[in-house]
Amino acid sequence: MTEMGGPNIAAERELDTQITAGLHEEALVRAVTMRAHFVSIIKGSLLAKIGAFFVFGFVTLAIIGPYVVPFNTTSATSDVNLAPSGTHWFGTDASGFDIFSRVLAAPRIDVTIAVVATLLSLIIGSLIGLLASFFRGFAGELVMRTSDTVQAFPLFVLAIVVVVGFGRSYIVIVIVIALLNVPIYLRLIRAEVLSLRERTFVEAARATGDRGASIAIRHVLPNAMTPGFAQASITFGYSIIITAGLSFIGAGVQPPTPEWGSMIAAGKDGIIIGQWWPSVFPGLAMSLCVFGFAVVGEALQDIFLRRT
Repeated sequence: MTEMGGPNIAAERELDTQITAGLHEEALVRAVTMRAHFVSIIKGSLLAKIGAFFVFGFVTLAIIGPYVVPFNTTSATSDVNLAPSGTHWFGTDASGFDIFSRVLAAPRIDVTIAVVATLLSLIIGSLIGLLASFFRGFAGELVMRTSDTVQAFPLFVLAIVVVVGFGRSYIVIVIVIALLNVPIYLRLIRAEVLSLRERTFVEAARATGDRGASIAIRHVLPNAMTPGFAQASITFGYSIIITAGLSFIGAGVQPPTPEWGSMIAAGKDGIIIGQWWPSVFPGLAMSLCVFGFAVVGEALQDIFLRRT
């Protein structure tokens, strides 16, 4: 019996190998196609080019900004409330800080918090959404009802309460923003998984001997991530607004750390007396950053619509 079963087992293993290789090749082709679509959208749209330029620029500033500024961003000078000039391109604020230097250094905080929080929410939301849809039952319903409860609260108010209650550290801010965005990805991935779980490639994976969690993580999740990636770029911008909003009301990053929201708050009272530059320049920088991520997000969503 062993001798008769040997060739059959070898044939089954060879078939499993071929099916698995086919699945991996399909995933590679899909990734290459998506990248080609994205490049074509960027090349064919002036707006997309501008958005990609801003995203690249602000991400670059998040890395090198504090090292290329002309003035120290946390040491005040005696030159207070100076209008924009050749020495201080964006002027100075009421404390004597050079606004241009602080605007360039602020992405280190705003963009970094937004990127880390968004990636964390994408990972957590995707995994929970996968489990809630691929493994149905009481646990899945509990997850969805919990998500409904979180989304029922005004998110910014909830963020304020949590940050004030647990502290204003960067870690707390990142966790709060991530948890607020988890329901978005949970629902996106859940809807996508529900449409994929009965597809042919899932049946092929079952034919190879994969079961349960292995199919969900290895085959279903990679195919369900496209809308999540498209949403991520938009969430980056939203996370920047939340970070700046918390700092604006005094519940986020505290001065003298350069951060767009706190800079706008520090200069808002001067607008009525004509000292507009302390608030306008950081506000403009934040707007351009959010705009860039939103445009790139639209390009990624267009790729998703083409795929579907």
